[in-house]
Amino acid sequence: MSPGALFESYGRWIARHRGVGLALIAALTAVAGWSIVHHTRDGLPVDFTPQAIFQDNGAQQTRMAEIEEVFGRDDNDLVAILAGPIGTPEGVEAIRSLHAAAEGHPQVERVQSLVGAQVTDDADGMLTPVALLDELSPEAAVSRAAEDPVLSGLVVGARGDAAALRIRLDEDRERVADLEPTVREVESLLRTVELPPGLELHITGVPFVRVEVVDRMLTEQQTLFPMVALTFIVTICLLFRSIRVGLAPLVAVGVAITWVMGVLLAGGAVFNILSILVPTLVLVIGVADGIHVVGRFREDLAVSGDRAEAMGSTLRHMAGATFLTTFTTGAGFSSLMVADTLVIKDFGLHAGIAMVLCWFAMMLTLPTVLAYVPVERVGKPPTRSQSMARALGATDSLVRRRPRPVLLVSLAAVVLAAWTARDVRTNSALLELYPDDHPTSVAIHLAQDRLAGVVPIQAHFQGPPGSLKDPVILGKILAYEEALAAEDSVRWTGSIASFLRSLHHKLTDEHTLPATRAAVAQELLLAELSGEVPLSGLITPDDAQARILGLIDDAGGREVVAMKARMDAVGEELFADTEVEVTLTGDGILASVGVDQLIGDLLSSVGLVFAIILVTMWVLLREVRLALVAALPNLVPLIFALAMLGLMGSDLQTSNIVTFTVAVGLAVDDTIHFIVRFKQERDSGRPFQEAMTRTFHGAGHAIWLTSALLVLGFAALTTSDLTSTRHFGILSSTAMVAALLGDLFLLPALLWLVVGRRR
Repeated sequence: MSPGALFESYGRWIARHRGVGLALIAALTAVAGWSIVHHTRDGLPVDFTPQAIFQDNGAQQTRMAEIEEVFGRDDNDLVAILAGPIGTPEGVEAIRSLHAAAEGHPQVERVQSLVGAQVTDDADGMLTPVALLDELSPEAAVSRAAEDPVLSGLVVGARGDAAALRIRLDEDRERVADLEPTVREVESLLRTVELPPGLELHITGVPFVRVEVVDRMLTEQQTLFPMVALTFIVTICLLFRSIRVGLAPLVAVGVAITWVMGVLLAGGAVFNILSILVPTLVLVIGVADGIHVVGRFREDLAVSGDRAEAMGSTLRHMAGATFLTTFTTGAGFSSLMVADTLVIKDFGLHAGIAMVLCWFAMMLTLPTVLAYVPVERVGKPPTRSQSMARALGATDSLVRRRPRPVLLVSLAAVVLAAWTARDVRTNSALLELYPDDHPTSVAIHLAQDRLAGVVPIQAHFQGPPGSLKDPVILGKILAYEEALAAEDSVRWTGSIASFLRSLHHKLTDEHTLPATRAAVAQELLLAELSGEVPLSGLITPDDAQARILGLIDDAGGREVVAMKARMDAVGEELFADTEVEVTLTGDGILASVGVDQLIGDLLSSVGLVFAIILVTMWVLLREVRLALVAALPNLVPLIFALAMLGLMGSDLQTSNIVTFTVAVGLAVDDTIHFIVRFKQERDSGRPFQEAMTRTFHGAGHAIWLTSALLVLGFAALTTSDLTSTRHFGILSSTAMVAALLGDLFLLPALLWLVVGRRR
């Protein structure tokens, strides 16, 4: 039995045994629902940390892990900023209260603030420690801290109008699910401190932003998803002019998403910055295929009048087409598993599994649901008297009579879009998800403008034991630190070298490093005896490893990657004649380099996706030239989405790169549906012109319905105050409109010129 005959038999059977289908759907959905509930008891497993990008490969993540084994982690600091007149008794008391509140939490390892901070005075070659808040007046303590090279920017602003408490959380709490309770509890403790008038408390820091991003994404899914679902329900029912028929694709998509999430969670999936959008991909592909199936069912039912016969005919023609769309999309995304970046591999795996489950769920659920709709309520397909049919007929006539001008205008629009997108570059930042007036954005800008920022970096030095306290090597480390501090985005640095220079200046008035190893050892001993010791974790006891700690602005990944390249060159030049190895790393570096690699890897993988698409088209059409023709329209949504980014003045970021995966999925699906319908009409013996006309009124109508539905649905996302969600709505809507241009103008014009004129 041929696949077509098999699908036809299945369609007839499901129409006559809808109860069996419904029972099977209920059982499988119940199992998937249990899996979702069971595996999300502690929250949805997500990992948006920079480390997640490098979990699978060597250099970057491995080196970072090795350094953390020695010095510990530096990316788990919650930052509390007290803005206002801090140099007053009330301001100092507020700092003390906040410090005590944070220290009281069991998951807080330490708190670094003005409380306990001290400087040293030199008296006759001896260092005398001065506890700032205990021995000086509030105004003098803040002023003295603002002048200290270690404390300025780190715990107090240079202008003395802001103080920071850097709260180190338990290093073992890295995943958002583990961080979230601790972050919220510490924040709550800080908020309970009553502040005097004029002082404001702002909470920020890398762990706070990670927790808030995930929390906001999940919250927005709970609020915006119902809005999108309602928009879909109303729109699709109006388009089909039947509530029951309109709900059928959405019910099937809901079942598909439940199955997908149940299976992925049961398999231990941890969702990353890309795979979190897999349910959205299922929604887009499922709705698109569902509309095509329902549209064809209405056509076949209008001809036969018998539900079972119409369902058999529909699945005979559409099951193969939907399988091709699902297979092509799934195979394309599965090909991403050969990428170097783990998050892309995971996304390819999750998306490939999702596409397979989506097809099975749609093929079981949609015919079953339609079998419960009374025949008289299914409605009839559009007639030529209707406005949509007239519009499609006019498009068909225009392309038939003027294929070359239509092609040239379409290509001109694509070229214009590509020109508009010429300045779009890859980038990433903590604040890419937030509008400027959001409290988190305000807090980070405050940390950058008045303090030293919140994004940590470090330069690690490794040499033979005992080598890093050699004055020559210390001089090179100091030169490296000065070059790093001169970078525009770097706000604060600290190292054993700069500490020693400051210490030597206090003792001798010379703004240099000690000249000998003995002098280095002697001055460090004096500092230890006085109670002033270097920042913890700057050098190992065997003097074989040292590091420069730094804080940088949220300048964006592109700038940070460029800074790393410059500093790598500086390190190579300074330490070329030594055995010391230099590595610039840290959370800020890892995130920026990782995201840059992620986006580059994903964009380069698009070529592999299109290769899969091209092969599939060639297998379907049996002609290389036609396969190329069918593949070209799939580039249109990508180019127009990039153009919209250019018009918005935005960069290609992790928060919007997922739009392009959705665009690829939908564009391929619509193209395949158009090509398959055209091929079916031609195989039935119809002339080229008639086959094209019937394709426009069949697949073309479903493509228009799909685009209209998704544009309206995604437009609801533009109401979000989360920049990533809003941009996703704008870019997805743009991609849908562009896909319509590619499939209803560019594709048929190419078919007329390449195939129609020849025949």
